[in-house]
Amino acid sequence: MLPTPDTSHIDPLTTYEPSSDSFLILDTLTSDAAFLAARFPLTSPTPVVLELGTGSGIITAFIASHSLPLFNRSDLLLLGTDANSLACNATNKTVSLTPQPHLFLGALTADLFSPIRAHAVDVLVFNPPYVPTPEVPELLKQEGETPWEEESRLLALAYAGGEDGMEVTRRVFQSLEEVLSSRGVAYVLLCGSNKPTEVVAGLEKEGWRCDKVGESGRRGGIEKLDVWRIWR
Repeated sequence: MLPTPDTSHIDPLTTYEPSSDSFLILDTLTSDAAFLAARFPLTSPTPVVLELGTGSGIITAFIASHSLPLFNRSDLLLLGTDANSLACNATNKTVSLTPQPHLFLGALTADLFSPIRAHAVDVLVFNPPYVPTPEVPELLKQEGETPWEEESRLLALAYAGGEDGMEVTRRVFQSLEEVLSSRGVAYVLLCGSNKPTEVVAGLEKEGWRCDKVGESGRRGGIEKLDVWRIWR
């Protein structure tokens, strides 16, 4: 088992703490290491890895810490985005504590992949806001919003997924063609409320290969979580 990055500095009032979904993605990347090593051999260009919605930064820090066992190479370029500037600060701190912080270009306060050049991403990792909610919180500060209300809104961006919990994830899927490189692969988490069977069928209809490479099972009424590898 690969060591998990230290996130003891995270403030749970402002930043999404690592939870079962975060750890499922870490386990999935570990178990899919053979695929990643074959997909990005040492003779190929340096892979660019983008995490959307970094939160605490545990996933990006995990990849930075374990580039060799995960990819069989140590020349990755890692980048993250989050709509919550406090989460970006937390991510930068988390990665700074890893053995290989030099692999990390930084966490940008941004709406998903808006600052990323087209077709530049080789590996996209996304633990999305997947909880069904009446609406998705606004990205920008609202007029008359108190500091407490702003922190609450920014934290809600980490879990509030709108209709079927899919409003944000759907935007990502609609832009995969533009975001990923020709060898690009995405790892995206879905829960049962997201109607994954329908989601995957739609992606496959568009020519994507969709493999379930991680799953949490169902324990004590907690909704089942799956991680899907999406690629061509």
